[in-house]
Amino acid sequence: MQWLFRNIIQDIETINYCPIMDAAGLDFQAIFRLLRTGSAPSLSSEELASRISSCVVQTENTPAASVTHTDVMCLCLTLVETIINRLTAQSLPQDVTIFYEDVTRRLFGEMNLMAKLVSLLSCQDQLVSHLSAKCMSVYVISDICINGGSSSIWRHACAEVFQKSTASSELDSCLWSLTAVIKGVLRAEKCQNKRDILTKLLSGLDASITDLHTKLLTQDAQDPHKRGLMNLSKTMCEFFDLLEVLSAARLRYGVCSSVQRVIFVESQALLHVMRADVEYFVKKRALLLLKRSLLRRAGDDWALGEVQSSSHEDHSLTEDVLAMADGVLQEVNAGWLKEVPVKAQASFFGGNCDVGLAGTQKDDVILIAVSLILLKSLEMNIQSLHWKGAQSDIDVRRYLTELMSFLQRHGTLVSADAHGCSWVSVVFAEQDDDMMESTKILIGLYLYQTSLSSSDSGDCDWGCNPHCHFILLLRSLSFDHTVLLDFLISSETCFLEYCVRYLKLLREDWTGLCRSCRHIEDCDLNLGATRRGTDPSVQTHPAVTETLHVVPCTRSPTGNDVSVPRLVDYGSSDESDDAEEQVSDRNSGNTDVDSGRTASVMALEQVETEYASESLLGKVFVCLMDLRMAVTRLHNRDLFPYNPTSLLKLLNSIEPQRNRIR
Repeated sequence: MQWLFRNIIQDIETINYCPIMDAAGLDFQAIFRLLRTGSAPSLSSEELASRISSCVVQTENTPAASVTHTDVMCLCLTLVETIINRLTAQSLPQDVTIFYEDVTRRLFGEMNLMAKLVSLLSCQDQLVSHLSAKCMSVYVISDICINGGSSSIWRHACAEVFQKSTASSELDSCLWSLTAVIKGVLRAEKCQNKRDILTKLLSGLDASITDLHTKLLTQDAQDPHKRGLMNLSKTMCEFFDLLEVLSAARLRYGVCSSVQRVIFVESQALLHVMRADVEYFVKKRALLLLKRSLLRRAGDDWALGEVQSSSHEDHSLTEDVLAMADGVLQEVNAGWLKEVPVKAQASFFGGNCDVGLAGTQKDDVILIAVSLILLKSLEMNIQSLHWKGAQSDIDVRRYLTELMSFLQRHGTLVSADAHGCSWVSVVFAEQDDDMMESTKILIGLYLYQTSLSSSDSGDCDWGCNPHCHFILLLRSLSFDHTVLLDFLISSETCFLEYCVRYLKLLREDWTGLCRSCRHIEDCDLNLGATRRGTDPSVQTHPAVTETLHVVPCTRSPTGNDVSVPRLVDYGSSDESDDAEEQVSDRNSGNTDVDSGRTASVMALEQVETEYASESLLGKVFVCLMDLRMAVTRLHNRDLFPYNPTSLLKLLNSIEPQRNRIR
């Protein structure tokens, strides 16, 4: 709705031929234009403040003149908001700054504009109510950052409205206003002692917000179908936004009130929203809140400041997040995945509607959120078992099998011949950060499950083979090591952590990679056979078929290294020439050996060499070696953003396995 409000205000501002004036004939549009150019009007600050204050009054909607008054009032509210924003940004000349500071001081001092704004929150005109909330919020943020305090009138009004818990524009505006204030404090660069400020702010609102949480979410939690919440859709979304900023404040500054703990401890209320009689976009918003809370990502896209490390966070946070994760597993055990809706069309300004292989559509936002919620919950519960030294085990296989069934029901894995581990690449195709997070978690789940059983048979059946995930990731990137290099340098994903974790696994289990390559090639072969069976026009050359059946894990009887073509664009021609000279020198050293071989042996080795560079395992090897060379080159020039010594050590450990692709 905010974009609609902004467009309306812009339309008001740009109607130059129809100036908007108050009863005394003051042209507020002209004042607005002067402000935007950094100038002050000719009238005194006292007179301007008085005119603005007199216009900000709620009137009955029956007289025809009220339409004009509403236009004037909306422009006045926007004018006050812009004045405060310009003063906060310190973007006005000194004399103009002094003028508007005096206007603001008079408005919120002797003229008590805050009380008038509070009364406008209950206005039936939603535009007026929202603009009043915006005007209040920017003033409160400015007052907090400059003076370290907040308006008692505003805080008291919010507390009273929250305690009523009655669906209304007043409640929605108060929720929006409090969310905007907390977000503004978190984003403010010049605001000091944010933790103390937010703790003080929430101390007066904690009880009323907790009460609102109970009335909106936790009542009748055991039988949510009985609740009629359709008229609360907007209110619930506003409340979820507030819960997210509260979570962000806790993650970054350790602000911990009782309502911030309720978000985690009573998280099953959010899970029960899936069963409640609410609109689809409300359920989506609840899932996104769960996902960001579990992954500790609340506020990642707007908040300043890093998430606190585990050594500095409040002691109860780990316990609270674990309680949320445990609640997720309990709900999954109770059949929660069967009740999560996934519509064909995405809604509420989010998600993609990708057409699947069978012509079906899916809401990727829901699928990604559900998948990560379950994966992260499993990871945290397994870590908890380790911390507590518990003797009970978690059946990861069963939970992931249920997740596979959920995805299958909603058209993600449409082919019975598709590789079981391909669900990661399919579900997270459009979200790099979520894909890396999921693959990183799945390595831990795989190691835990295999520790319970020495056999790894069937790992692909429940989609938890980290070797397959890595291979399919590289294949989705066309084995382009430069993309991996971008991931390593970027801080937008956890790829570095995932890469290190996988390379450690690969160092101990190279044969697992070989088996996975063979398995994926077999799946590709089966898919090709299926397509040829259904479409006679699809043909495969016998030589290609024979090559696909070759096991890529065998070693060439010659035992020599394979020269594989590079897939990298060099930063300069000098680098390219140096590399070509090295390859040429290496090949020239084998001239004497080659001359003594028979033509048949040389022909066989040529076939093996071509296969080694074209096989799936060969492509994986080439990609990793190119990545190692690129990182080494940047590191030697002091161009890598961090010390990659540990990463290079792991990449170098792959080199001894080179001959195994022959």
